[in-house]
Amino acid sequence: MNIRKHALTVLAPFVCLVFLSAGAAYSEPNQESCEALKAYIENNLTDEAFGKPVTNVEATWDETDGSCEVTGWIWPETQFKVILPTDWNERYINNGGGGWDGRPLGNPQAPMTSPDGRKYAISLANGGYMERNWPSECASFGLKEPFFSDYYHDELDQYPTGDGGWYGDANPIGEGNPYACQKVFDYGIRHLRETPLVAQKIIRHYYGSDPLYTYYYGQSNGGKEGQISAQLFYDIYDGFWINSSFGGMMVGTLRGMWNTVKGLDLAQSAGGRDTVYSKYKAALHYKTVYDKCDGVDGLVDGLIDDPRACEFDALIDLPACTAEQEADGTGTTSTECFTLAQRQALKEIYDGPHDSNGNPWYVGTPVGSEYVAGGRANFGNGISDGRAPCMFANIAMDPPEGPYFDMISFDWDIGPLAVQETTCEQCYDDGICETFNVHDVLDAITMSDKPVPNMGGFEPLYAKGGKIIQQHGWGDALVSPLAAGSNFYEQVMKIMGVERTKSFYKLYLIPGGGHSRGGLGCWPNTETVFQALVDWVENDIEPAALIGERGPDVDENYPDARTRPICAYPEVARYSGEGSIEDTANFMCVPPIQIRIEPETLNLKSKGVFTARITLPEGYSFREWKIGDLSCEGAPAVKVRRTRRAYLASFDRKDLVGVLPGEAVELTVKGTFTHDGQQALIQASDNIRVISCRHCQKECNKSCGHKKHQSCDK
Repeated sequence: MNIRKHALTVLAPFVCLVFLSAGAAYSEPNQESCEALKAYIENNLTDEAFGKPVTNVEATWDETDGSCEVTGWIWPETQFKVILPTDWNERYINNGGGGWDGRPLGNPQAPMTSPDGRKYAISLANGGYMERNWPSECASFGLKEPFFSDYYHDELDQYPTGDGGWYGDANPIGEGNPYACQKVFDYGIRHLRETPLVAQKIIRHYYGSDPLYTYYYGQSNGGKEGQISAQLFYDIYDGFWINSSFGGMMVGTLRGMWNTVKGLDLAQSAGGRDTVYSKYKAALHYKTVYDKCDGVDGLVDGLIDDPRACEFDALIDLPACTAEQEADGTGTTSTECFTLAQRQALKEIYDGPHDSNGNPWYVGTPVGSEYVAGGRANFGNGISDGRAPCMFANIAMDPPEGPYFDMISFDWDIGPLAVQETTCEQCYDDGICETFNVHDVLDAITMSDKPVPNMGGFEPLYAKGGKIIQQHGWGDALVSPLAAGSNFYEQVMKIMGVERTKSFYKLYLIPGGGHSRGGLGCWPNTETVFQALVDWVENDIEPAALIGERGPDVDENYPDARTRPICAYPEVARYSGEGSIEDTANFMCVPPIQIRIEPETLNLKSKGVFTARITLPEGYSFREWKIGDLSCEGAPAVKVRRTRRAYLASFDRKDLVGVLPGEAVELTVKGTFTHDGQQALIQASDNIRVISCRHCQKECNKSCGHKKHQSCDK
């Protein structure tokens, strides 16, 4: 079994040696050479880990575009496809899967709509198993023995059915699931290596040369597979394009199951495809969130620029039903209010999975996905995930309960810890057995609200000179952009350093963007993003802002077509203050500012000033990003001084306009950034305690704990 383990850490020089030693019967790409690939592959190619032959190969010539399409099987259940164009540009893309994979192979996701896109050799795979061969409950392919046979013993003469195809000559119908653990490993890791290795051998034989550059593209589950490949299989690739990454099957479905449990009542059918949420609550939810959060970035434009900047509390901010509506049940389907249970459920979904003490296991859903566009209530995707519980029914828990799993009884205090220790053992024909940890196999990121790389990190890819472009919609309710997106990227910057991370890894977060595409966001053109990756890899042209586009009539409140700069994280797009908000020319990318108001308790009846400490993220300097025209709630700055790491702006409290007492009053500082001759409007907020009385030193001291505390007014 040592050979099998080492097969996953092969160094790049050895991979090249394998390619150079492959058969060399090269001829010009045509129908004859295409069809000859079948015999070449079946007689010469084996998988890397076990040395088993590639079987059931088909090589088909497409007369319409002069391409050769090859399919075949790798033991035990991985089907792959390779598409070989006649007009090859000497470059290769491996495609990730989508959803749960496991499907017959269709068209690849990679950019093939443009003439240049059709010149790439492309491969894709089924994810290491074929869903149609197994019980309809998702993830049943990974239900290990003896549990599979115990739970499905009445139908064992049917499973696996072979309806989706199979490896080798004999249909394994009625054999149970003896290689379940191997398929879990193949699904998480192995097919991501075996597929490109086989594909590149086929490419070399067909064209007579290896690709000059190799790329990976994947979105959703394929995005997760890209983050795994970038950590484990950096030797294969030069560049990665990762979109809307799921992060991991165990970590992602943990959140999906949490949302499903908490959102059961909201997800109840209201007739047809409508749910209680989509029919009665979605429009009000959308309006309430966007009324509070849209303008936080300084511009009311129908987009929430960075959801983390808005402190939305579903329990407090959503309009509550009256006691009468609660009592008679009319509040459940009211379009004007939310019941207490509904507000509690939505708060839990925003908060994300946690134990009974509130300690987080994973991220929640950020605000921004509540929009109703294209006839769909997008947040509904985050309320009910019908396939998430399957992971815990069949793979994540030990022992697995299969079709008898009850997600309602899952213990959120100990369950998430237990599943991180779940293993399965695979024994082979030679009598050797190997144990796999499921979390380590299926997840590119750790189970945490601040996830880190789970499979070794990106140092080897960085050292090799590889590049990553990653994008995600801020309004994605199905796959939280906080998980494998912003929080993950920030942890990578902490591990590797800000400048080193930015030098090879760019993250683009699309305000209002849905899952993979769509939503309210302005998405960059597919070919444009991929070309940016190619230019970075091949020409060392570092990408800056990407230009996103949105068609007309996506949102009834903002019906015009729109373009916006999509900035490299952590920068955000800010309006110049002049011209159309639909035109990217009137925006620029700026680093986000953070402010802290001092003192923490502000007495409106006292004289004197208060201070806003304004800071930038690491890696930015106020020498380059000049700040000016500062005001706070109508009060102009009376004094501004710059320190090494911050601006300190003072405001006279008598100049404040419209500020009222409260325990958590939001004060907003507005100003401008000037950089390289361009100007953009900026703002940020902080919550402080505000009081209004002439003789309240004693009250203030209570909140401070000491009469000389800096946050007490004198």
